[in-house]
Amino acid sequence: MDDLPFVITVVRSGGFAGIRREWSIEVVAADEAEYWCPIIEACPWSDVTGDGNPDGYVYDFRVADHEAVVPERELDGPWRELAEQVRRHAGQP
Repeated sequence: MDDLPFVITVVRSGGFAGIRREWSIEVVAADEAEYWCPIIEACPWSDVTGDGNPDGYVYDFRVADHEAVVPERELDGPWRELAEQVRRHAGQP
């Protein structure tokens, strides 16, 4: 993530109704990267089980060369922080 700009995308899909929501932001400045990189690096990208839950939400995180699918029941700690911050900065509920 040393290369600017980069995009952070969080997609929530699934659930009983199969509703899909997507939040995305573009990080273009060095000071923005200083804010986002510690949040991104705190996520355990290689430790995701990806086991879903029927009728449950899953979160698809994509940042540069990182991608992970996290079931909602495992959305805690750094994953929750990343999802909430992207949603908040994207200006969407």
